[in-house]
Amino acid sequence: MKKSDLKPYIKEIDNYLNTVSATNAYESMNDIWARAVAAANAHIRATERGIAANVHELQASKAILSLSEETDSVVIAKLLMGMGYWHEDDHRRWKYDNGFRFQTVRMLLRLNPREAAYNWSMNGMTRSVYREVPPRTIAALWSIIEATKLVGYGVEIAKRKAKALEAARQKTRAERDAILGPELTGGAA
Repeated sequence: MKKSDLKPYIKEIDNYLNTVSATNAYESMNDIWARAVAAANAHIRATERGIAANVHELQASKAILSLSEETDSVVIAKLLMGMGYWHEDDHRRWKYDNGFRFQTVRMLLRLNPREAAYNWSMNGMTRSVYREVPPRTIAALWSIIEATKLVGYGVEIAKRKAKALEAARQKTRAERDAILGPELTGGAA
C-alpha cells in the first residue's frame, strides 16, 4: 500500500472538515491526539519509576511520542480518519481487520522519519525500508489508535457522504419520474 492510495481519502476528509464540520474540529483533533500523547508519556514515566510494563506497550508509547514530535497532530488525525474512510468505502480491499490494523499502524509510522532505515545509493541517502515492528507492538499501537476513535470518525464521515449521495440520487430520480413518468418494470412498455 502506498501513500498515494490514501490521498483521495485524506482529501475527502479535508473537504468534509472544511465544509461540514464545526469550526472547532481542528481543535478537537489536536485535543484527541494530545490525550493520546499524554497517556503515552505517562506510561513511559511510570516505567522509568520502576513500575512493571510490557515491552511492546512501551515501544508503542515511545513510537507515539516520537511521532508527535515529528508530525503535526492534525496531519495524524486526518491520516487516521482517511484510513477509516477508506475502510468503509472499499470493503473488498479490507476483507480482514488484521490487515487493516497493520496497514493503519504502518501508515501512521510512515509519517515519522525516525521509523525508517536509510541506505546509501548512487543518488545519495535514500529511504529504503521501514523499521521492523513486532506484531505485539503493532497490536499495542492499534489499541492506542483505536482509543482515539479517529478511525471511527472517518468511517462515520464515509457513511454520511454515502447517505448524502443516495439522497441526491433519490431526488434526481424523483425529478426524472415527475417529468418522464414512473419507470415501467417487467416489460410492460
